[in-house]
Amino acid sequence: MPTYQLKYFNIKGLVEPAWWLFALAGQPYKDHRFQEGEWPSVKPIERILMKAPILVVDGKQIAQSKAVFRYLAKQFGLVGETDMDQARGDMIVDHLEDCTGPLRVIRKEGDPPKKKLLKRTMTEMDFSLGKRLEIAPRVTWTDVVFVCNTEIHKRFLNPGYLADYPKLEALVQRVEALPAIAEWIKTRPVTDV
Repeated sequence: MPTYQLKYFNIKGLVEPAWWLFALAGQPYKDHRFQEGEWPSVKPIERILMKAPILVVDGKQIAQSKAVFRYLAKQFGLVGETDMDQARGDMIVDHLEDCTGPLRVIRKEGDPPKKKLLKRTMTEMDFSLGKRLEIAPRVTWTDVVFVCNTEIHKRFLNPGYLADYPKLEALVQRVEALPAIAEWIKTRPVTDV
């Protein structure tokens, strides 16, 4: 059985889905949180692509959050059942990342055209993810990433922004109610971000 170590800063940030995937799989791992000032002192050879999070599997490193999530999901059987299901999951996660930039602008500037774009995007996501849930009742890494992203989006928008999107809200409730996830949320380290 492989040994895992996950290295990141002492915040939820970009790595929260990885912690959830470990929880769902019941997989032990070493949780290394960089302390203030530690990151610059990490040897460049260890700072693969100069990015965190860093997943270490039996001494081999993987950086970049989405690469880490995809790797863990495949290892733990939390991907779609077919190649098409997996590609569609990748598509949704990539789309979520595409939405994050406009959310920052909306929060800073209140840009009305971007607010319209966000509403359209959320309506499409509600339809697409809702359809997926009807045919794929098993939770995958895509669901985990979406739910973790809602936490970020609540900060950019408002805590009740999902009220207009019942399928998305149901997905969040369903994933957060999974015993392993509920336990992680209850016991995870408290951080500002």
